[in-house]
Amino acid sequence: MRWLRLPTLLITVLFFAACGPRGASVEPALPTNTPVPTFTSTPAGSAPATGGGQSSSQTQSQPAATPVPPAATATPEAPTVTIGNVLMNVRGGPGTNYNIIGTASPGQKFPITGKNPGLGDWWQIDYSGRTGWVFGQLVTATNSETVQVALVIPAPPPPTATPIPPTPVPVPTQPPAPRFPYSLIERGDCPQNRQQTFFEGLVLDRNNNPKNGVCLHIAFGGPRNTKCTGCGKPTGNWGFSPFGGPANPGTFVEIFVVNCPASGWDNPRSRTKDFSNLTPLSEKWTTTISNSVGCANITFKEN
Repeated sequence: MRWLRLPTLLITVLFFAACGPRGASVEPALPTNTPVPTFTSTPAGSAPATGGGQSSSQTQSQPAATPVPPAATATPEAPTVTIGNVLMNVRGGPGTNYNIIGTASPGQKFPITGKNPGLGDWWQIDYSGRTGWVFGQLVTATNSETVQVALVIPAPPPPTATPIPPTPVPVPTQPPAPRFPYSLIERGDCPQNRQQTFFEGLVLDRNNNPKNGVCLHIAFGGPRNTKCTGCGKPTGNWGFSPFGGPANPGTFVEIFVVNCPASGWDNPRSRTKDFSNLTPLSEKWTTTISNSVGCANITFKEN
């Protein structure tokens, strides 16, 4: 039977192997050349091929990395001015002495193009394509930290000459007409006189000569007496002693030139009571008596 032959064959082989000549060398088997695997490029995305279970010692080439662009830098906003809450003038230069070239309404915005030197209190703006200037205190400036002094600043206009009115030629004026026919030209002096209070004076004509026939009236507490010059006195002189002694302190006295009464004025001893016409013909000489006095040199002059 077939399966019985196989054991018999194996036993025979083993017997001859054991009975081989003793000490005989066994020839080594010749080495077998191992073929070098050949690699082919693998398309991107494909799995590398394996050759006989061996790994390739060569590195597969990789595509070059795509450069990443740098992050974009934010552009700073341009400097601008915003007009305040009033309608303001836009001028041709940094100052109120420059001409007005237009106006700007509240809330309007304009690009800043420069500033004035020194205080930097005026902004140069792009005023709809024209160069204009606005006062810094009336606007709000944004992003203005780097604004430079304007390259071109117009010279200020010359000041407007103020017209000088012509000097009027003085016209000779006539002196005002006298208010009265006589003027009080000397108030005299009134030293203290304890025995009696009196008043004396003089009347002059236009040529400074003593003049007679001029009547004067004295009043205190109402009309009192009228006397004339030269009546019992030297030429041009007059006098009153109305109290017969010292006057009471606080008495207010008036003396002035009047029209002469119809009668009695030329009698030195009379006390004329004709007071029908006491219209003043001169300024009034006045005094308030504090002590008994004697007044002299009270002078009136004809105009």
